[in-house]
Amino acid sequence: MLVITTAISGSGRNEYLEKVKEHALSHGKKIKIYPVGDMILEHANAIGVRLTPENVLNANPSVTNSVRSAVFERITKELPRALNENHAVVINIHAMFFWKKVFQRAWDNYYVSQLNPGMFITFLDDADKVRKKLKSRKQWEATNLSLEEVMLWGNVEVETTAGWAEMMRQLHYVVPVSAPATLLHRLMFEPKTDTVYLSMPLTHAYEPEVQKKVDRLAEELHKYFIVFDPRYIDPLASSNGKKINMAIYNQVVNRDLYWLIRQSHRVIAYFPKIVLSAGVINEIREAYETQKEVWLIWPRGESISPFVTYYVHKIFRSIPELLSFLSSSLKNKSKSASHKRKE
Repeated sequence: MLVITTAISGSGRNEYLEKVKEHALSHGKKIKIYPVGDMILEHANAIGVRLTPENVLNANPSVTNSVRSAVFERITKELPRALNENHAVVINIHAMFFWKKVFQRAWDNYYVSQLNPGMFITFLDDADKVRKKLKSRKQWEATNLSLEEVMLWGNVEVETTAGWAEMMRQLHYVVPVSAPATLLHRLMFEPKTDTVYLSMPLTHAYEPEVQKKVDRLAEELHKYFIVFDPRYIDPLASSNGKKINMAIYNQVVNRDLYWLIRQSHRVIAYFPKIVLSAGVINEIREAYETQKEVWLIWPRGESISPFVTYYVHKIFRSIPELLSFLSSSLKNKSKSASHKRKE
């Protein structure tokens, strides 16, 4: 399998990919990673073109484009052998740079169709963490990016990559770098496993004891599904107790509704207790109206509004009830598969 991964600078994508590579190796899978940014600098140095990590984005675009093209020609040439010798090959790139308050393309569209990847991944991290990382780097310290600019850059990175995937009619996933390495590993090597978005109240139910219940549910769901948990990224952390920042709030809604839910087969909404949660209600409706299966776990003995049940396919009154259903469904699938093999 060939995978193209993208992310903005400071997102922690390289560290995450190394974790995925190590995890895959421990499970008998070999992954080769092409770090395109490093390869560009290495190739420039090899041919006597001066490009430095601190100033590469100040170079004439014709120079960087030429060096990048040479790198991709090399990758294209090596690819058949790399795919034959590994279970997966990852080409790790940027889609866009945000430099001197201007978006700069970091990719040649010609190579998207030439490489013909089977999957696109965009890594995401909390914008405030990214901003702090960039401030600590010599290359980025003078840019002084705002939180809103980092989020906008991340948004453009996701949407650009999603456009490539749509053009190629291939899968695209947004993967938080704080997610376990198993998440990307399973996306790559378990194509038949359903993806699930776990929806839960956060704004009014973030108490530790409540979140422990959600943690236990998530742990159980991992046995059956590939789970996207919105808690992997907490973009509201930087605004807690402060004036509402609409840019941050809008990014949260966009991320959950239009990225994480749309890349999932189903949504499982869990109310550990009855609280106001406009987020969960909107996520349920969005999933339902975009043809996702929607399941709800609602406390036993509590009444449910018809404006909730209208957008739900299955209702469970406890986590054990859901797990019993999943266990039973798995057994039935196993029996059905066994019967077909005998036929």
